[in-house]
Amino acid sequence: MNSRDQKRFDELISWAKQNGASLHPSLEIYLDDVTKYSVRVKPSAQQDDFLPGSTAIACPFSTTLSFLNAVVGGPTTVSASPDTHHEQPAFPPRFMNEVPPYVIGRFFLVQQYLKGNDSFWRPYIAALPQPEHISSWALPAFWPEDDVDFLENTNVAVAAEEIQANVKKEFKHARSLLKEENFPNWQDYTRVLYNWAFCIFTSRSFRPSLMLSQAARDHVLSRILPSGCKIDDFSILQPLFDIPNHSMTAKYTWDVASDPACCQLVCGDAYRPGDQIYNNYGLKTNSELLLGYGFILPKTKDLHNDYYHVRKINQTTDDSEASTKPKDFLISLRPISDLGSLAGRARQVNYGTLDLHKDPAFAHIEPALIYDLAMALAKPHEKAYLDAALGVGRTPSGDTQPSPNLAQLSDCVKEVLVVKMVNDFQRLADFEVFELEEEQGQSASEAQMTPNQKLAMQYREQCTKALEAALTTLTDH
Repeated sequence: MNSRDQKRFDELISWAKQNGASLHPSLEIYLDDVTKYSVRVKPSAQQDDFLPGSTAIACPFSTTLSFLNAVVGGPTTVSASPDTHHEQPAFPPRFMNEVPPYVIGRFFLVQQYLKGNDSFWRPYIAALPQPEHISSWALPAFWPEDDVDFLENTNVAVAAEEIQANVKKEFKHARSLLKEENFPNWQDYTRVLYNWAFCIFTSRSFRPSLMLSQAARDHVLSRILPSGCKIDDFSILQPLFDIPNHSMTAKYTWDVASDPACCQLVCGDAYRPGDQIYNNYGLKTNSELLLGYGFILPKTKDLHNDYYHVRKINQTTDDSEASTKPKDFLISLRPISDLGSLAGRARQVNYGTLDLHKDPAFAHIEPALIYDLAMALAKPHEKAYLDAALGVGRTPSGDTQPSPNLAQLSDCVKEVLVVKMVNDFQRLADFEVFELEEEQGQSASEAQMTPNQKLAMQYREQCTKALEAALTTLTDH
């Protein structure tokens, strides 16, 4: 990396260590050609300097940035008593009462950015992608319109449009309150800065319930959180901890037990000198990674992450049901049961005595989608049978009850799936890039594509191939 960036990260590490954080002495921050700013084992390290079970990074609660800091008006610690907190919240009482916690957290990040050198978090914020360099932080929801066009008819396009509308609404409401309360310099809280803060939190933050020790959670719940606010109603930024990149197969532990005042990233994999070390964001599909982090994972011989999402219409608003049913279903490039279909396999559950999903025709379809369609298409007595087999109802009794024709029901599900998938496949495949003159051995359209457009085209191809593979299997059986 250049000397300017090296200075930024050196200052971040120095500040973090002064406030109780740590970076393993055999690790360093470097600029990777593909993953950009990353963490690796120093090339000069010895083979056994960073062994499995080593703590890569420790991030103390006192350096984290979130809604909690807006409540207390500045940094806080696990052991802080109420009288050691700042006297005033970061924003007016009406703002704190009427704006959702996750929005307040973003506004607090903007506030700290605007404070510049006067902010406790200045070294951390200086090491983040900067607001004026929009291309360095903009997620698909905030891409230029010409780039967003390349996502047309994809899962990400629909979600990005929804995000953009929600973020616009959040910002207008929150800033109008600052204006009405005559908050100092309210005009400085611009839409671009809020978009930046949204993308920073979306791509780099963590759930408090996973990153805070029991002692820290108790402290937060008893001394900081306002009444009615839950521990995961917001997310937290963790300096240094947010630099290691994602690997779906990385073995890791977020250790909050060894030291209740901090969260430690413990690496379970073996890394050699020069190797990049990884965190693990969970089993997210490429659609989820692109939408929330701005990248996708290429398929390998042993692993793929290519799925097409099918959203369920008329989603329930009941929290108890929403917590047990997926919001959407997956169609996989490789069979759901394939060892390399990590995200797909994670969604498999026990379907009791039912075996509709075991039909080879459904190999690429998430079982939950098969049974959701089956329930929608089934006759009343068949629904009762399905409920009983799934363990959510009683087995119908009586000699007059007709036997369910599961083979016929399965055929109906196949027909619906084929129609849906053919339609979606055609919409994806019909997208064309306008061809210009040849330039340097490539079509001009390819040569002139922005990085976002190239990424979008790679993603489109993955979605198309997932649908094609599933359709081929469905129609061959």
